[in-house]
Formats: sequence, C-alpha cells, structure tokens
Amino acid sequence: MDFNDIKNTWKNSFEEEKLLNKNEIEARLKIKSRSGTALRKIKRNYKFELIFSSILSVIFIAWLFFNVTSPNKYMVIISAALFFGSLTFLCWSNYNKVKNTIITSDRLKPALLKTIKDVEWYVKFNKSNFTKFMLIPFALVFGLFLGFHVGLNTEDIRATIPYVDTKEVIKILSVVVIGSLIMIPLSQYFNKKMYKQHLDELKQCLKEFEEIEEANNND
Repeated sequence: MDFNDIKNTWKNSFEEEKLLNKNEIEARLKIKSRSGTALRKIKRNYKFELIFSSILSVIFIAWLFFNVTSPNKYMVIISAALFFGSLTFLCWSNYNKVKNTIITSDRLKPALLKTIKDVEWYVKFNKSNFTKFMLIPFALVFGLFLGFHVGLNTEDIRATIPYVDTKEVIKILSVVVIGSLIMIPLSQYFNKKMYKQHLDELKQCLKEFEEIEEANNND
C-alpha cells in the first residue's frame, strides 16, 4: 500500500468530524485503488473506440471515393464524413471529460461523482432507443443503398431508384431487419463490456465510500 496514500488519507481524516480508524483508512484506499483501475479501463476503451472508429471511417470514405461514380459523389462523401465524424466526435468529447481525471485519496468522492456523471451519459446514449432503432438501421440502409448503386455501376444515384422494385425493397428491408437484430445486441454487449461494467464498479465504490462516511458520522 502506497505510503503517500496512507499519509494523505490519515491527514484528511483529521478534517472529518471523527477521526478515521485504521480499517476505515484501508477501506478508503481499497476503494481508491478499485475506482482508479475502473477509470483506467474506461480511458483505455475510449482510446480503442476512437482509433477503431477513425480507421473504419477513413476506409469507408476511401471506398466511396474510388467506387461512387455519381455526379453527387462529393455530397455522398461529405454526408458519410459528417455521419461518422459526428459519432467519433461524440466519443472524443466524452473521453476528453475523463482523460485528465485522477482519483486521489483526498478528492475521492468528488472525482467519483464527476467520473460517474460523465461516463453514465455516454452509456445511456449507447443504450438509447435513438441509437438502437435509428442510428444503426440508418447506417445499414445507407451502406446497402451505396452498395446497390456501386453494384449497378450507374453514374447518378438517382438512376438507381428505378432498379429498386418491390422485390429489392423487400430484400433491403429484410437485410436491415436481420442486420439490426444482430447489430443492436452486439452494440449493447460491447457497450456493457467496454463501459457499463466499469461504470457499475465506480458506482459501487461510491456507495461503499458513502457507507463509510455515514458510519463515521454515526459513531
């Protein structure tokens, strides 16, 4: 156990209404260690998502550049860049809130409260109906339509529309539905593994810290 952590926690205990005993100090230090580990994993996963989504976006935009032959080619590329860029920016913006957060013994509770608030927003966004039932199906429809256009090798995207008959519409809808049934649970699984389980650990740490505070105040 780090001597500076013990010293800081002991020093801060003099500011409490009642002095913390040895067990309470050790409990706080364990909470600090667990919450610090959870925060490091969250930061690592933010970085992974940012790198992965950036690479995927560049690959997709490059594919559009070399394969779309429509006169509206650059509008399509800009639309794709805005769509993927907005999602990447959302992740970066949330990561930016927690990247400099350090959980220390003397600022344990405020750091926990801030980190929980910041990460919880992103977890809720990924779990939201908007993400599950609008963003994911839209991405599938957008990708399918562009693939259909490239496959037909038409110069104008509008020229693709006459080829989209009832049978093709049924095929597209079937792929979107099946794709959504696969992608939605998959996205929720990764959201849980990358963020929610660590957020739950931070919440548990906060709960335990408040229990220690309450016990100290009641003594």
